[in-house]
Amino acid sequence: MKPLILPLLLVLAACGRSPEEATKKLAEMQVPVSPEALIAKTKDTKNQDVAKMLVQAGVDPNARQENGMTALMSAAFNGQHDVARALLEKGARVNDDAKGFTALSLAVERNDKAMAELLLKHGAEARSRPSGGLSALEKAQQQNKPDMVKLLENAAK
Repeated sequence: MKPLILPLLLVLAACGRSPEEATKKLAEMQVPVSPEALIAKTKDTKNQDVAKMLVQAGVDPNARQENGMTALMSAAFNGQHDVARALLEKGARVNDDAKGFTALSLAVERNDKAMAELLLKHGAEARSRPSGGLSALEKAQQQNKPDMVKLLENAAK
């Protein structure tokens, strides 16, 4: 079997498994079950399945980077919809903020309507202003993103 195929099969096999099974698969892949690993995997779009396994294995869904950005914010910024969904299902706080951003405002930055819809469905607040920043709605207005403005205005009603 080719060297790259085995890790891929391990990742695919672990999706949707119990915490114990996910932990075992991560150990086989030599990925530590830690907040640092989760943050690292949310920054790398090639490792979305590994990030989901880390969430399944019980890593804190509210893990933060040194700069305060959360795993959910990182997933939103990097367009990792399945990872964001897994984090939210495990209790990630959708309205946490850092450095003037929220997960929703980062989805607006990317003009990622599907991510914005996911976050809004889980209670993201379009008008909530993070410390030192603009609300997601204000960002969409400032960046002239009419479809995003409409979505956020409808959610804020």
